[in-house]
Amino acid sequence: LYRDPIKSYRALKRLLQHGRKVNNGSALKKGFWVADGYGWDMFHPLFPGKAFDSFFYQHLEEIMPSGSGRPVLRRLLVAITKKCPLQCAHCSEWDSLNQKDVLSLAELRHKIAEMVHLGVSQIVYSGGEPLNRFADLLALVEHFRDRSQWIYTSAYGLDREKAQLLRDAGLEGVAVSLDHHIPEEHNSFRNNAKAWKEAISGIQNCLAEGFPVALNICPQRDYIRSGGMDKFMELANELGVHMVNILEPRAVGHWDGEDVELGQTEKAMLESVWKKYNDQDPYRSYPIITYPGMARKKTPCGGGLSYLLLDYDGTLRPCPFCKTPITEVQRERSLCEA
Repeated sequence: LYRDPIKSYRALKRLLQHGRKVNNGSALKKGFWVADGYGWDMFHPLFPGKAFDSFFYQHLEEIMPSGSGRPVLRRLLVAITKKCPLQCAHCSEWDSLNQKDVLSLAELRHKIAEMVHLGVSQIVYSGGEPLNRFADLLALVEHFRDRSQWIYTSAYGLDREKAQLLRDAGLEGVAVSLDHHIPEEHNSFRNNAKAWKEAISGIQNCLAEGFPVALNICPQRDYIRSGGMDKFMELANELGVHMVNILEPRAVGHWDGEDVELGQTEKAMLESVWKKYNDQDPYRSYPIITYPGMARKKTPCGGGLSYLLLDYDGTLRPCPFCKTPITEVQRERSLCEA
C-alpha cells in the first residue's frame, strides 16, 4: 500500500492507536475462536482471510492516506426487505415497514457488487426481517461468499435447516435481537407472543452450526438503572453466545418524538458494564460486549465514509438512523447526521 517501510510502520502504529481509542483507551483483552477463524467483535471480518485483509487495507487507507484518492468504504448494510413478522417498539424502519419489495435479486446483486468494487469487504443483511426473503438472501450470501457476511435478525423462523443452508452458502455470523432477560418483556417489546421462543431457538440453531453469534440489545433507561444488564449478561453467558452488542435507543422510526434517548447517567452505567465484563478477570469467559455509542465519544461516525446503508429501494444512506440520501461514496468525511 505504501511501498515504504517507514510509512508502513507509522500506519500500523496509527492503526493500533485508533484501536485503543475506539476501545475506550484500553488494550483488547478478549476474543473468540470459531471454526473459520478468530474475532473480537462483529464489525471486523474473522482472521485470517481475504475479507480481513481487504478490510484492513481500506482501514489503513483511512488512517493514513496513501495518496491514491480511493474511497475507504469497507462495510455495507443491506436492507433486503421491509417485511417483518414483528412490530417492535424501537423499529427504526416503522414508516416503511412491510412495504412491497422493490429490487429484484439481480438488482440487489448488481448494487452490492458496485459497492464491493469500491472496497466493501463486509456485508450485513437486515430489513425488516431478512429471513422473510430467504431464497434471495441465500443466493446473495452464496454470490458474495468471499466477503465477510452477517445477518441482523429477530431469528423468527430461523430453524436448524435454514441455519445450515446459510452456513453452507458462506455466511460468517449472526446477530440476533434480544431486548430483555424476561421472556414476557421481550415479547411485549416485540409485540409478538412467540418472539422470545423464536429468538432463543434461532440462537441455539446458529450456535449448533458453528456461527459466531451476537445479541443486539437496545436497553431502555429503566432497564439499565434497575441492573438489568447484569441479568442479561448472565443469560448471554448461559446461552453461550460470543458477543453482546449494546444499541442506544434513538428517537426515530416508531420512537420518533418520544423521550427515549439515554442520559449521561445511563451511558455511564453502560460503560461500567462494558468495562466489568470486558476487563475484569472473573468475567473472562463471558461474552464480549461491544458498545458503539461509547466509541462515538472518541471517534466520529463513519456513516457515508467507511460504511453505508443500501436501502430496500436502492437508495444509499449514511446509516439506518440517518435517512438523508447520498449520491456518491465519500473519500474524506462522514455524512451521518443522526
